[in-house]
Amino acid sequence: MRMKSPNLHGQHASTLVVTIAVVATILALLGSAVAYTQHISRVSDRTRKIAKAMEVGDGHLEFLFTHWRNISRAKGLRYTVGQPMTNFFSTTDYPNAAPVPWTNPAPYPNPWPGTPPTIPRPSTTHFPDVPQYDVAQYRIQAVTPMIDLDSTGTSTLAVNQFPPAAYGPNTYQYSFFYLASADISIPALNGNVTAKVRRVFEKKYDNPWSFAIFYNDDLELQPSEPFTIDGPIHTNNNLYIGTSNVTVQDSTVSTRPPSKVSYAGEYLNGYSPKDSSTHSGGVTKPAFPPKLPPAQDSPYLPFGWNLQVTNADGSVNNDSYHELIERPGTGTDELTEVRYYAQAGIKVLIDYDASDNVRLEVRNASNVRVGPGYSNSGNDKKIYDTINAAITGKRTLYDYREGASIRVTDVNVNQLTTKLDAGNDILGFNGVLYISDTTANPTASTPVRRAIRLINGWALPIASSNSNAAGLTVVSENPVYIKGNYNTGATSTNPPSNTDPTASPVVSGYQRRQAAIIADAITVLSNSWQDSYVSNTNITSRPALSTTINAALVAGTVPSGVNGATYSGGGENFIRLLEDWNSNSRVFCYWGSMVQLYQSKQGNAPFNGAGNIFKSPKVGRYYWDSNFGKAVSSSQPYMGSPPGNLQIAAYLQQQRWYQVY
Repeated sequence: MRMKSPNLHGQHASTLVVTIAVVATILALLGSAVAYTQHISRVSDRTRKIAKAMEVGDGHLEFLFTHWRNISRAKGLRYTVGQPMTNFFSTTDYPNAAPVPWTNPAPYPNPWPGTPPTIPRPSTTHFPDVPQYDVAQYRIQAVTPMIDLDSTGTSTLAVNQFPPAAYGPNTYQYSFFYLASADISIPALNGNVTAKVRRVFEKKYDNPWSFAIFYNDDLELQPSEPFTIDGPIHTNNNLYIGTSNVTVQDSTVSTRPPSKVSYAGEYLNGYSPKDSSTHSGGVTKPAFPPKLPPAQDSPYLPFGWNLQVTNADGSVNNDSYHELIERPGTGTDELTEVRYYAQAGIKVLIDYDASDNVRLEVRNASNVRVGPGYSNSGNDKKIYDTINAAITGKRTLYDYREGASIRVTDVNVNQLTTKLDAGNDILGFNGVLYISDTTANPTASTPVRRAIRLINGWALPIASSNSNAAGLTVVSENPVYIKGNYNTGATSTNPPSNTDPTASPVVSGYQRRQAAIIADAITVLSNSWQDSYVSNTNITSRPALSTTINAALVAGTVPSGVNGATYSGGGENFIRLLEDWNSNSRVFCYWGSMVQLYQSKQGNAPFNGAGNIFKSPKVGRYYWDSNFGKAVSSSQPYMGSPPGNLQIAAYLQQQRWYQVY
């Protein structure tokens, strides 16, 4: 029987079809995998490149910020009120021949002498892991507080348009904003990727009266007695606190800001490495407000400047911020508009004739000399007669800290108040009195030491229709002594704070005025001080009498390690004292704002806390007067910033940016 064989040909065909189908499927899957892999590769590559572009862009913005800040700090020194300005910063992408950028509403900057600086692009060597990239839109432009831009991403402000300010909670706090830009393109798979990086730079203005203590140099607080202060504290450098004697308290007034403690350098619970003195008791922890430990913050520079003042002969006269209280030199003065000498409504210069008699040079707000033999009629005569009646020269006291006799000129503040008060004689006084004994020369082989002493300062002028400001700012390039209560209200009645430092600093019926004393150094003498005190170290022979001072104080210090100082004396000795306060019956109460901007040039002996030379007040309290800077209102008709213009500014990078791919 013959068997029929299978259809091998058909089987082979079916197998081939299946094989082809399987191979096609595999190829399709492989193709999909390759496509997916390529897609993932492209996405990964673009993601990496975008991250790199962002890094490069952020580096460009950091470069812009550094140059923008340095230009503003170092070059905004040539000023004339009313001068046009630009808000445009020249860069390599957007060159501009306009003047330097606008910095401050009053005064305004002059055009840059010569060619304005151009901010370059950072070198490609700063980004070694990004071999190729392109940069566009590399610029800084002033913007409105709402960062208004047109359709091209350009500021809606014209290049030479006056930038508007954004104001803070008080009228003296305001900021100006600049938009920094950089578009970074990097080659990637299937074309370039672009990161458009933007950041807002802020120039933030404030005034130093916003702080209970404001230091430009290192701030040390190492009191041997309990030292309690309320209000914000800031230093532009390092903060050193090594003792539990320091207590920073929040005010019980709910509308006041918290007592924040900040520093721009470093904070150490301990002692400065420049302090070589011996502190007993070891290091203990200070007390800060709940949940408010010291925090790092940006430095706030006076007017936002690093002062390097160029004289007419090209030399640099650099006493740093001490220049603000010094008289201008000859020739071109780069600080004309902000020196307190120029700001003063009345200027008084003191010297002596051949017979050692006091001579007064008195000038009005226009710097015209007034008095006999000069402009001596009308308001000018009243100015001279008032000053002549208020000043007594050639008094001498022994300053135990300086270790020297000091010739002082007494200024009877009550005499000034009588003539400057509402409805009285002198018209248009702006509240700033500049006074200097020009014969001082502390660096001579035999130092010539001079100072100004304010007496009878218990009441200050109030505003009137004839005055531009309430209160009084007294400025001197010499050391200043304050004798007795200041800005408290009555000569025959002590303020409640003289017996209880937590009580009111003024007598009933007196509203404290705007007040500031700005000097090389500031020493408080109580009402019991006698000029006959001899040069001995027995401080108990000089018992103090309870005293209240109610004024902002701006002065210098002798930092640790300078002029032989082992310890600067710290913030607790910023107000210098020469009497025995070591008694529960001797109360020292301070209301105001303590501001250190410079090193003392005339009152420059180092602090000596050894033995009985000095003892901290056993009963003392330091209050920040938060009324400084408030707009004058019906409830506080005489308060606000002290007369005169002293601003501080910080340069900030707002942590907000965005990118577009």
